Amino acid sequence: MLPLPDTTTTTRKRIARKYKLAKLPDPRPFLHIRCGDDILAKLDQAGLPGDKIRWTDVLCEGPLHPHAGEADRQRERAAYLSRRFGVPMTETYREIMGADWRVDQADQYHETVLWFEADLYDQTILVYLLQRLKRVADPARVSLICIGGFPGVDRFVGLGQLTPAQLATLLPTRQQITRRQFRLAEETWAALNAPHPRDLVGLARSKTRALPFLPEALSRYLAEYPSTTNGLSRTAQLALEEIHGGATSPGLAFPRVQDREPRPFMGDAMFYAVIRDLATGLSPLLAGAHPRLSRLPDSELRDRQVWLTAQGTRVLAGRADWCELSGVARQMGGVTLQGAHPRWRWDPVQDRLVEQRRR
Repeated sequence: MLPLPDTTTTTRKRIARKYKLAKLPDPRPFLHIRCGDDILAKLDQAGLPGDKIRWTDVLCEGPLHPHAGEADRQRERAAYLSRRFGVPMTETYREIMGADWRVDQADQYHETVLWFEADLYDQTILVYLLQRLKRVADPARVSLICIGGFPGVDRFVGLGQLTPAQLATLLPTRQQITRRQFRLAEETWAALNAPHPRDLVGLARSKTRALPFLPEALSRYLAEYPSTTNGLSRTAQLALEEIHGGATSPGLAFPRVQDREPRPFMGDAMFYAVIRDLATGLSPLLAGAHPRLSRLPDSELRDRQVWLTAQGTRVLAGRADWCELSGVARQMGGVTLQGAHPRWRWDPVQDRLVEQRRR
């Protein structure tokens, strides 16, 4: 999950030093790229050589569009993240811009190693990075570590569970990125940016050894479209079910929802943003002890008592539709979902995306 940028003067100076256009030191054996901070220090502890950087934009949420220039894309993403997660716009834009710049320095290293896992959050960032690296680096010097489990770990959630010693065993297993993987990443990134989800549907149904975890991740992405049953995304559905079932706060509901995900992909801040959505509007589905539940920061929202409203109970039972009640516009990549009757919905019974006739 995108960390809250620190706005202190000291941190701004540190960011400037980190991303300044200076000559990189020699030798430069490895550039390790991870979609978070969770293993970067552990890689150092394991004694793995090279620079370690994070790239953390939440690409499985919000708008994605083709843009005339990189700055336009970076600003659009920063604006979305600022609104969605309450992070400062300027610092978020600098973080995205700086992370892209560091990725573009991959051609200065002998090898770039991508550290990823099977879930939706990781897979969407992976395809973005692969299509970017194809343009800026020698493809022969890009390799991938991407796992969906680890020996001895009963429920594998992510690389952050592993010890430095366990992470060190993965480096020798890295595989050089193939042309097919680069091509599939480009196809997927274009599909995520497209104004319709048809190509994503095809990719989600495919079977590929190039990026074997990708179809499942894309299917989970499509399940975030409003359902044909009640207009809820799968995450919103699970959240309401757990709160209805006894989770009295978002902080208690979050791990229960995670336990029901075959491959958990959300950080807590992503989940709390969904809770705010459900507590917003003229017909909110959630209410709480605080009168402005939807405006609370994570630190306060986490432990606040919440419950389903009468409308929330009706929607959960399938007797009302959240899209009709809220009419809120939402971006799913390049697709705009708007109004009481959005064009695209997810059928949770048949596990497929369906196109609705216009009314």
